[in-house]
Amino acid sequence: MDIRFLTTFIEVAKTRHFGKAAENLYLTQSAVSARIKLLEEYFHTTLFIRQRNSIQLTQSGDKLLPYAKQLCETLNEAKQELQIQSSEYVVCGATQLASELVLPQVLSHLHHAFPDWSVKAEVLTLDTLSRQMHERVTDLSFSTEPLKSEEVNSTVLFEHELALYRIGEGAEAIDAADFVAIDWGSKARDWLLTAYPQLRDAKLRTNSLSLALNNLQSEGGVAVLPTNVKSQLPENIKVTKIEALENVPLRVYVHSMKQVRRVGLSDIIDSVSAAY
Repeated sequence: MDIRFLTTFIEVAKTRHFGKAAENLYLTQSAVSARIKLLEEYFHTTLFIRQRNSIQLTQSGDKLLPYAKQLCETLNEAKQELQIQSSEYVVCGATQLASELVLPQVLSHLHHAFPDWSVKAEVLTLDTLSRQMHERVTDLSFSTEPLKSEEVNSTVLFEHELALYRIGEGAEAIDAADFVAIDWGSKARDWLLTAYPQLRDAKLRTNSLSLALNNLQSEGGVAVLPTNVKSQLPENIKVTKIEALENVPLRVYVHSMKQVRRVGLSDIIDSVSAAY
């Protein structure tokens, strides 16, 4: 029997709600229901009384609960002892922009969903990230561009609209002397140079969103930014949307090797993908 069935049973017993238990365990509600059903089949009994607005433990479920807790505690203690000799860890890599856009949330998710795993995070160039993936130095990686490799699964984690903005007060003219160029990729660059050829030059070029926002906040200027930019700047900073980049979304990709060799790593990869 999979120990995760018992941890799911304990969480449902604690929350008395399949949906809340699923949220706490980073699972779908159907997955929680399936685990409880398999557990009931294993013990040949009913563990919960399912009513419309209430879930209660049956007499059998009430008897199982202390044993389930004891088993989980014992196995966790054994796991911790074994990790002293062979610790579990996951290495995450990300390009600069992707590290600022998703890595803090990913790290928080991993620490909550997989507390027994140690996490190492690195900011890398796209080429280095690709090389380390193939060398299996990096387990899970993120970038704003896909990795072109038959050995790598490269899927969109999320996407967001981009638009040209003016930050702070300034003249209506769109001039290179005010332009902060952020490296959103070739499609965004091509769109911008077609629509605003005068922005071929820039007062600042960077692959860091946080550095660009700090400069725009202190000096003002024009830049291509995600459309949620207002939430990243103080309320007293004037933000003016000039034009949306049509059909040029910001995409963040998650990458993993198609053949995952390490035990437990597939669960981490699936969990991160499902969290977005």
